[in-house]
Amino acid sequence: MKQEALFINGVYEEVLREILSVQAELPEQILFLQPFSSGAISRLRDEAPTVDDPMQLFISVTTDLPTVEFTAEIVGWDDKRHLSDARRRVLSRLIWTLQPNEGGLYDATKVEGAQSVNLLHIRRLRELEPPFPVSQLIKTSDQLPVSEGRTTAGGWAYVRNRTV
Repeated sequence: MKQEALFINGVYEEVLREILSVQAELPEQILFLQPFSSGAISRLRDEAPTVDDPMQLFISVTTDLPTVEFTAEIVGWDDKRHLSDARRRVLSRLIWTLQPNEGGLYDATKVEGAQSVNLLHIRRLRELEPPFPVSQLIKTSDQLPVSEGRTTAGGWAYVRNRTV
């Protein structure tokens, strides 16, 4: 497991519940998150995690931004702008089949001329009992806690990995 983890602020809970329902039957099945961004998550791009060297993921949901409620392992990353046609077809079929509410690979940016970039491959998603405040996550960039004051979903931060 990598020393650094990723925190994503505000994922739709329905997306996570759909992944949990698949992984309840297929525990090691790799599924996908598509964060709304036109910028690459640079450390995932530059040092892509693998099934043998995953990165811990901490997630808050859109209805409770100040609380980390889920965790998973990131085991892969793709730039959706640069997928080959064959890979795009396979990934889209997987998403349509296993995560039908996602609607396949999509572009959710609101910026003219920009495209959604990040496709995270995740496994072992689980709901945290008990959840904990995002302020318990320490950002690696400045060694400060993640702020609990965010009022809108979106964005991410690299944080210290921790056992949960």
